[in-house]
Amino acid sequence: MTKYLLAVSGGVDSMVLLDVVATDYHGFREKYLSGAQFPADFIVAHYDHGIRGKASAEDAEFVRQQCRNYGVTVRCGHGKLTAATGEAVARQCRYDFFRLVAEAIARDDEPVYLVTAHHQDDLLETIALNVVRGTGWRGLAPMNQPRVIRPLLDIAKAELVSYAIEHGLAWREDQTNDSPRYLRNRLRALLASWSPTDKVALIRLYERQRYLRRQIEQELEYYCARHVARDKQGQLVLRRYDLIMLPADVAIEILRRLTKGWLTRPQLGQLLLFIKVGKPSKQLSWKRLNVRLDVRRVYFYPEM
Repeated sequence: MTKYLLAVSGGVDSMVLLDVVATDYHGFREKYLSGAQFPADFIVAHYDHGIRGKASAEDAEFVRQQCRNYGVTVRCGHGKLTAATGEAVARQCRYDFFRLVAEAIARDDEPVYLVTAHHQDDLLETIALNVVRGTGWRGLAPMNQPRVIRPLLDIAKAELVSYAIEHGLAWREDQTNDSPRYLRNRLRALLASWSPTDKVALIRLYERQRYLRRQIEQELEYYCARHVARDKQGQLVLRRYDLIMLPADVAIEILRRLTKGWLTRPQLGQLLLFIKVGKPSKQLSWKRLNVRLDVRRVYFYPEM
């Protein structure tokens, strides 16, 4: 039976998500979650970073109480991050916790899907953030991780707040969302001044890039099915010649797929150069990956 992990922070967005899932608002579960049964097919996950001290603990207790009201199981995690912790580190800790919970509840090879409350404003902020940081094509089509469902992406933040007020929902406010210390918050303030026309144009760009991303990923899947094999030990193997003859950008995308996104773009470039010029029997290693060469092939260890 497919299980769904609802990421609930206690903020207005995630409380609306929890409510529309629980009440099956306008057939929400049938539309986005394959008709899953509530609460049997759901577990709520809440991660307390510990950054905001007492307020963080109060958020966790609030989520526990709300889950009791809805009759759904909740798993809470707790970190010991400091106020100086960056957004990327906090996000990684949160998703590491979600992954551990998903692994714990997985049964009989059935998938566990993470369901988040990211909405249209989050999407626009993420695209703007990626542009500021100098994104490639992936940054214009974000929020496409496997087994992550974001059913609120077409809904603006203001609509979620209106829903919460209309349905009498309670929620918690995270004061760090207003701090100019974080780049995302500064971009959020900037985007608030955009006209509806500007926002529509950015959404259309995203939709176009999302379509192109699907096309690219289908081509990558086709290539890997044809050219990637396994050796007797079950490790991934690829002919060096096949990779060397491809344009560098294409080869890097294939390596990104084979390494499941564990490597940064500079590391992928380093790996491609190693495959092109490295001598047989040489190895290149990172924390979660070893790559070994022979005359004609490249081997990936451990299994990806």
